[in-house]
Amino acid sequence: MRRPTPLIVLGGIGLVLAAVVGWAFYEGSAAGLEHRKGGLQQVTSTPVGTDAVSDLFDVNLRSSRGSVVHSMVRVPRRGSPPYPGVVLVGGMEMGRRVAALRGLDAIARYALIISPDYPVQVERRSLEGLGLLRAGPRLRSAAFDLVAHVGLQVDYLLSRRDVARDRIFLVGSSFGAPAVVIAGGVDPRPAAVITLYGGGDIGSLVSHVLRLGGGDAISPWQAAVAGRGLALLLLPLEPTRYAARISPRPVLMVNGASDSLIPRSNVDASLRGGAAAQGHPVGQGEHVHPDETELIGAVSGWIAAWLAKRGLLPPEAALEE
Repeated sequence: MRRPTPLIVLGGIGLVLAAVVGWAFYEGSAAGLEHRKGGLQQVTSTPVGTDAVSDLFDVNLRSSRGSVVHSMVRVPRRGSPPYPGVVLVGGMEMGRRVAALRGLDAIARYALIISPDYPVQVERRSLEGLGLLRAGPRLRSAAFDLVAHVGLQVDYLLSRRDVARDRIFLVGSSFGAPAVVIAGGVDPRPAAVITLYGGGDIGSLVSHVLRLGGGDAISPWQAAVAGRGLALLLLPLEPTRYAARISPRPVLMVNGASDSLIPRSNVDASLRGGAAAQGHPVGQGEHVHPDETELIGAVSGWIAAWLAKRGLLPPEAALEE
């Protein structure tokens, strides 16, 4: 029996690699993410309280693909519907609870907000050093699911009679920033996209975060390997590939001038990707945290005024700045 020639072996390997790469990029395409999302099949809603400006609900969205997205919905108590609709994706630790932050009142008094839980919960210790690579496949699947879930939440907003179909926008903070850029790039329905304290070039950003949090426990080369390895897994979801697709719809970027978690080079990477269609106010200070009500209130005021000037919130919202 003759052995296959090296050229045939190499050709076979090339075809396999091409198929793998092709499938990966299909997953990150509009068609691939729409397939992963499926259709909105069932909604269950439970009242969980009120605050000064809103009624709060725990809402579960079931997709025809079988996934269930646990969410929180915040409905204005004043004003007249239809309201603008907001999909808000916060940091991984807050999940759906980010919708209830008091600092968001500048937006919540005018718009209906929905926020999802993350598709996966990973202990911080398991992400230290090269452990990030071991968690890579789970994180990869969760990243695709999160983007698909943003689209499912847009489906939910459009299903409500009290939401204005032409005034839906996406807001993503920290880990949620890349998700809304990608979702906005593949989905034409959101009228605007807003990113808070996020950046592009996943490989260098992850390497930086690992090095920053690892201290002496992780060397620069280990951080670089882990960061680039995860970036390779997430290659179809590099946000700079999607940012320009949002145009001509407006994009707002807000970043901290002294943010040690998101280096300026990663902010600039997002700008090179085309995400700065309408400018990017840069606030002073470090990376925003959920307990910084005053800072969140200031940022919400900037956003409310920016949206009001573009007709996506009522004119009185411009006074929130």
